[in-house]
Amino acid sequence: MDIVSLIIGFAIGVVVVGLAIEIGLKKTSQVPPASKHTKSWDLSEISNPRIMAEYLSDVELPKDSKIIVKTYKNKEILNGLDVKEHDGIKGNFILGDDRALILAGPIKNDELGFWTVEKDIVQKLNQEFNEMWAEGSRMQQEEK
Repeated sequence: MDIVSLIIGFAIGVVVVGLAIEIGLKKTSQVPPASKHTKSWDLSEISNPRIMAEYLSDVELPKDSKIIVKTYKNKEILNGLDVKEHDGIKGNFILGDDRALILAGPIKNDELGFWTVEKDIVQKLNQEFNEMWAEGSRMQQEEK
């Protein structure tokens, strides 16, 4: 009888330890999402901003921005910034050092978009930006 109790106790112990490990792994293995949607964003959230805009509306642009644009609403907001023009731009996104904001429409306040920190996507967008930047032409700044 003692051997039977020992075997049953050992089996119950193995099952309990297995369940405890399984529950413990479920709690610690949840990875936060690499992307999230947003309707409220601010360019000041991005360090070292690089902006590629098929259409650029009136937004507050940081002075350290690097911008490549196809069309824009107001050329005056681009004065004093590092700007190039390129007719082949398709899409609107803003790159930071470690993240990207990809917009569903033109670059304007409260435009729907999503943030991502996924390395492959950020790297691909940086590559696209650098290619367009190399092909783009300097915007002629008006002197006042």
